[in-house]
Amino acid sequence: MTATTEPAPVLVSRRDRIALLTLNRPDRLNAVSAELYRDLIDALVTADDDPQVRCVILTGAGRAFCVGADLKAHAAGTRTRAEREDYVQLGQQVCRQILTMATPVVAAVNGYALGAGAEMAVSADFLVIAEQARMGFPEVSIGTFVGGGITHRLPRLVGLRRATDLLILGERFTGTQAFEWGLAHTAVPAETLLDSAVALADSLASKAPLALARMKAALRRDDSLDTALDTEPGELLALMDTEDWAEGVAAFAQRRDPVFRGK
Repeated sequence: MTATTEPAPVLVSRRDRIALLTLNRPDRLNAVSAELYRDLIDALVTADDDPQVRCVILTGAGRAFCVGADLKAHAAGTRTRAEREDYVQLGQQVCRQILTMATPVVAAVNGYALGAGAEMAVSADFLVIAEQARMGFPEVSIGTFVGGGITHRLPRLVGLRRATDLLILGERFTGTQAFEWGLAHTAVPAETLLDSAVALADSLASKAPLALARMKAALRRDDSLDTALDTEPGELLALMDTEDWAEGVAAFAQRRDPVFRGK
């Protein structure tokens, strides 16, 4: 009998300067597993280390982006305490990698993005979502807790009052609502989702990668006004020593599009 091979939980493909990472457990609506988390971390780190990759798109195969934890696997109750700790830390590591990597990440959310799926989507720098997609944080309703730094990040994105509603009441919301609340970059018809995400990724790929990485890091730090006023000149001066800064100035003077090399 020929042994069957399980499909890869994360598919990786390239579109010019874009790395497309697709969660690939469509039969489980891309519910997360330890294997999916490990593969996703590896794919994100590899993309961030590749100077030819200027943007990452994260999406899901089939009818969902990611419905969060595989509750069927949890209900089996076969994990040891150490395995549960490893699983939880893997989830934190995925969101930490998305948040801290120099390469910008666009989440293209189709169908459902619940629990851990919503955490990954919110961790991305840009969220492009189908208008009728459904997001939510059901953790409190089922006796568990959010991860991925969501208790810090979500209030910064939508305000404390709405974040309290979303995290404690756990009610699902649509892509259209996510856009109206400022959580999503844009909400689009489902049939144009990937094209819209690619268009945004193409725009991001054309930006100066060194400047973009520093801007992403500065926004993540959430500095006080006084600290920002002190640190911004150093960021600018560091960039003025790069080839990309010289290219940007030259391209502006010559009225042409700059070609940044990340140097």
